[in-house]
Amino acid sequence: MANLHREDVQIFYIRKYAATAVLDLTARTANVEIEFSIEMNSFGNKDFSLSIKSPIDYPLIPIRKSILEYITNLEQEGKLPC
Repeated sequence: MANLHREDVQIFYIRKYAATAVLDLTARTANVEIEFSIEMNSFGNKDFSLSIKSPIDYPLIPIRKSILEYITNLEQEGKLPC
């Protein structure tokens, strides 16, 4: 993941980020612009949402799953920008 930065949001329980995901596909590497947010719901659980902004010639379901797992790990390790 490159160019990861937090965007300003006026709602305190939502954190919004933008980044460039560097994907290692079967025969090539692709750079994809993404936006994602982490929202704390009323029960204290975190809801992750992901938006892929660049077109990509690869099945989206495995890419979304992989990116969301990576983002979740960054969040759990405290490595996302504040």
